[in-house]
Amino acid sequence: MEEEFNPEKHMSNIELENETLRQDNLKMSGAMTAQGFTPEEEQNLIQYQLETDKILERIEHFLKGDTIRFSENGSYFDTPTKSVLAKIRKDVKTGVIYYIQDVKKSMDSSEIKYNVLVMIVNKDGTEINVMERDSKLILSKLKNIKLKNMGFKYIEIMDEEKKPLNEYGVAEFMRIISMYLTKETFLSIYTEERINEIMGDLGDAFNDFLYCNYEKMGMDSKFKESKYTIIILNILHTIESCYRRAIGGAEQYNLRSRAIVTQSIGSGSNLSARNLARSSMGTRKWNPLKPSTW
Repeated sequence: MEEEFNPEKHMSNIELENETLRQDNLKMSGAMTAQGFTPEEEQNLIQYQLETDKILERIEHFLKGDTIRFSENGSYFDTPTKSVLAKIRKDVKTGVIYYIQDVKKSMDSSEIKYNVLVMIVNKDGTEINVMERDSKLILSKLKNIKLKNMGFKYIEIMDEEKKPLNEYGVAEFMRIISMYLTKETFLSIYTEERINEIMGDLGDAFNDFLYCNYEKMGMDSKFKESKYTIIILNILHTIESCYRRAIGGAEQYNLRSRAIVTQSIGSGSNLSARNLARSSMGTRKWNPLKPSTW
């Protein structure tokens, strides 16, 4: 005896089968994502490989003398600082606070003591680090202002001695370096001999440039001058590493190979998805009363 056709039961079966297919599709999508890159991800990877901003940023932090610090979120660059004991003097009229450091300097056989204004804190709490070359001028103007003695305090101030170059020197070096570290460098075709020629010419030019202008660029102490060689070598080695990515067009070949592999993975994943969908439908028995099995 034939089973009586029930429309409600028929629709319920269709909805159940559709839900099963939807779950299967979700599983396939997850597997495809785990197996290979999507076109958008591949594009981001290629852009990352050719990106020079991170390299230039790292060189700039090095030239500025910035310190690498660590936190729970990872490493980051920060301005070099040092802790000093300073006298606190407050302008009664304006509420501005001045931090003044006592400095001792040896001159021949004698020792000279002098004051250096290291920080100004405005009434709203904003802090201003004062460079030593500006300290004398500001202190001379404070002689005619009534200052209240607020005692002593250890404070963190910028350590200028750890900055090998001033802003002018950093800007000049970065302007030159940015012309060498480009996407075109990575995508060019160089021989090892040509790279050696480029690095030799560049090394001579950098050395002459810094030698003629090191004082103007901020190397005004023996400690800063001791960094002369390491600055030149660090810049040259970083640029050389970027050029060597282009020996024989290696970076071009790498990117082309990655694009071909990604396309193959994408085509294979789509084919597998279609076959899986067909096989899942083929496992259901044909029923003349169920259109979904036709």
